Amino acid sequence: MYHGSMDGSLNFRKKLAQRMAAALGITLATPVAFVGCGAKVVVDSESVGAGGAGGSTTTNATSSSTGPTECEGGWGEYTTFLACIPSNVGESCPSVQEAYGPVAQNLDVCSCLHSVDVGPKPDPSGNGLCCYDTTIEPKCVIGRPLLADDGPAVAPIEAARRGWSEEPLMPNVEGLSAEAREALAERWIRDGLFEHASVAAFSRLALALLAHGADESLVRAAHEAALDEVRHARLSLSLAAAYRGAPVAPRGLPEALSLPLGEGLVELAVSTVVEGAVGETLAAVLASEQAERASDPAVRQVLTGIAEDESRHAELAFRVVAFAIAAGGAPVRDAVAQAFRDAAGRLPSPPPEPPLPAEVAAAHGHISRGDARAAFVRAMDDVVMPLGRALVEAAVREA
Repeated sequence: MYHGSMDGSLNFRKKLAQRMAAALGITLATPVAFVGCGAKVVVDSESVGAGGAGGSTTTNATSSSTGPTECEGGWGEYTTFLACIPSNVGESCPSVQEAYGPVAQNLDVCSCLHSVDVGPKPDPSGNGLCCYDTTIEPKCVIGRPLLADDGPAVAPIEAARRGWSEEPLMPNVEGLSAEAREALAERWIRDGLFEHASVAAFSRLALALLAHGADESLVRAAHEAALDEVRHARLSLSLAAAYRGAPVAPRGLPEALSLPLGEGLVELAVSTVVEGAVGETLAAVLASEQAERASDPAVRQVLTGIAEDESRHAELAFRVVAFAIAAGGAPVRDAVAQAFRDAAGRLPSPPPEPPLPAEVAAAHGHISRGDARAAFVRAMDDVVMPLGRALVEAAVREA
């Protein structure tokens, strides 16, 4: 486990939690136990933690219940976790073969079910749920994606000069092979395209806030966040162009013209929990830890700025959730509470690692999937879940 950036990461998370609590006008009920490597939130079947997931016990079945082998918008890589579903009173848990449908219905939009592998297993939370070792293909990205019907939407890329890759950034490419430079370019292109799509996602948020009569400060912050994403895309694609030695630019993003805008307050609040309170917080903490480990000055500068911006976006998300609860009352509050509970055991999987030595990837801004998972756990344990609980509890007291 990596310890070199622990102090910086710890301070970042402390400041982030304290700043967001102050912005929301809430007090965290108990001191946040800032952890080093994460222990409570589950990200795969080898972890033990919150959200009714994790743990290893005896199994009652070992056959597989397999569904679709491909997911539109998925990454083509798989991750596993312990999925738990409600059991019918007086009935035994479904077999592995019978559990595929109920498990699939309980997954969130970020997960495409590949197979139900082992179970039923005892519920480690003690709530009497039916639990199964499950394999999924992740569909979501860290941060606020632009979600289409079949998953996150991004524009295709081309070699062109349209201002998206013209920041004067000069990462150190000395000693890197052509293959290594291209691998780094492709990773920064991927990041840049998701940042580019987030511009539309924040524009959609601004329209939803206008529709529901939100305060000026929230509408303005949503537009400012969209401008941040323009800058993030430009910085990421400029790094990609520097590694590749040629300009890059996104083509059109037609999905931006067909965004569903008919969200009610419950849908707005729940999507903001998933995409903002969780997604943006994880993005901020991950960027902070990537910056701590990046030895290339240009890359470190970019990631440090992104981490700070994503922190403000996470704060905005919690403010939007608070607005939705205040405007919509108990139905919104209860939906938000459930969304935070669901989020504890359904973290998005980190993206595939670039085909590079770990030290080279980290120097240029990309840490291992294991380290990224640990960062996500720390973000959930130290920031998202304490703030989510405090926000809901404050709403209950004010009701």
